[in-house]
Amino acid sequence: MRYLFKRDTLLATASVFLVMGIFSIIPLNTHLFDPIKMALTDISFNDLSFSVLKTNKSNIVDDKIIIVNIGDDNREGIAKLITKLSTCNTKAIGLDVLFLSAKEPHADSILTSAIKNTPNIILSDKLGWKKNLSYQHDFFGQYAKNSGYVNFVGEEKGVIRYFSPHEKGNDTMYLSFSSAVVKVADENKFRILNKRDRQLELINYKRGVDQFLVVNDSDVVNNKVDTSLFKNKLIIIGYVNKNPFNIEDKHFTPLNEKFVGKSIPDMNGVILQANIVSMILNENYITKTPAWLNWFIAFILTWLFIAIVIRYYIERHIWFHLVAKSIQLLLTVIFIYLGIVFTRYLHVSINFNATLVAIILSVDVLYFFEGFANWLHKKWGIKTVFTKSHA
Repeated sequence: MRYLFKRDTLLATASVFLVMGIFSIIPLNTHLFDPIKMALTDISFNDLSFSVLKTNKSNIVDDKIIIVNIGDDNREGIAKLITKLSTCNTKAIGLDVLFLSAKEPHADSILTSAIKNTPNIILSDKLGWKKNLSYQHDFFGQYAKNSGYVNFVGEEKGVIRYFSPHEKGNDTMYLSFSSAVVKVADENKFRILNKRDRQLELINYKRGVDQFLVVNDSDVVNNKVDTSLFKNKLIIIGYVNKNPFNIEDKHFTPLNEKFVGKSIPDMNGVILQANIVSMILNENYITKTPAWLNWFIAFILTWLFIAIVIRYYIERHIWFHLVAKSIQLLLTVIFIYLGIVFTRYLHVSINFNATLVAIILSVDVLYFFEGFANWLHKKWGIKTVFTKSHA
């Protein structure tokens, strides 16, 4: 490591991150740098711990949460379902359905009555962001004690990896739907969530639709399901469809079978909510390392990599490309594997994206830096290790 503390090594490393910064902030009208931009934004190799390794497949069906599928049922049918569930000694009933306005008076009246007579029901609201945070209450919100917003972080851009436990606006603290459900079902778990005091929580996806008990509302209402099943359970009511090509109310998640270039959303909102609630109840939180630490790790590892390849570039140039590309490939595999292991087993999410991009760019940047260093040497006599002839 004789080149580790050389000025050229440090400046070449800094140049790599300068190039990355330029790619990330300059709006270039080309798709040439899309892979770099994607790696620094929406792609997370830690998703492989969920999607490729299929960790969720090894999990048994959740024994704390039951999902009731409303299908295409109307308000009157949903009212009958709520009335039925209200007699089953449930811990909480989360209604992941947003009613924005009045409809048919008779059906609205029945649904109003059902909500009034169900103290442990949680309704859905919606947040809006323009200049300030706005809050759109459910039409029936005035008849329920508890409600929470059903917005997901990143739902308009791509993969949903995070959820916001609460949002503050207009001097009011608003709870997310999952937080509100847990607050009603288990006050202690809700306090633990609050003590973490995180603006965003990384979602620990454990289960797909097949790892939750899903029953149809018509079966519940028509007594085709034993009501004792719901005793002391947390119920989430919402829309479920298992058809992979039906994308209604579906979102992209790390469980998507297609890691890059996702084209079909894979998870209904109610299943996503169930994953969040399950994580809170089981305290299976994933700790996300801060951005500064990720960039610090990237800089140190890139610095070490460049110190190694500079030696081969100057002293063993005939082996330079073979060594550089081999190390790049090996490190790529190692970093992806470490990211998966930390996420899956230690519940710590370390983002190695910046490290991977930096190491991939290092060799090309090194060529440009050599030319620049030699120009400075000829122009002003600034010393550089690149004045040595290549062996």
